[in-house]
Amino acid sequence: MLHNDFFKINALDFDENEINANISLKHDHVIFDGHFPGNPVTPGVIQMQIVKEILEVYFEKKLQLQSMGRCKFLNVLSPIDTKKLDVKIKIKETESVLEIIAAGINEETTFFKFNATYRYR
Repeated sequence: MLHNDFFKINALDFDENEINANISLKHDHVIFDGHFPGNPVTPGVIQMQIVKEILEVYFEKKLQLQSMGRCKFLNVLSPIDTKKLDVKIKIKETESVLEIIAAGINEETTFFKFNATYRYR
């Protein structure tokens, strides 16, 4: 898990089918040794994993990615330039499935947006 190792959840709120999390990224994490030395960039797959782990913390259940819809990485997410990130996750929950629309935002900059479906494990 990346939670409490790569990122820390500062705040976690739920309001009308939307989770709002404020997180901090660990700028000196070993991931950045290779991605990229002296110019750390958060890999897209890590940004997707952050969303999954926020969902797992909130629901207190393990999830498995079932399908990925539209996925866009719109700006470079550097832990040096962006110390805190707001992650907004709109949720539609059915019996054992979560359909989500997620975005990572800092002030006026959107770093990622994606749609996905997760199944409870």
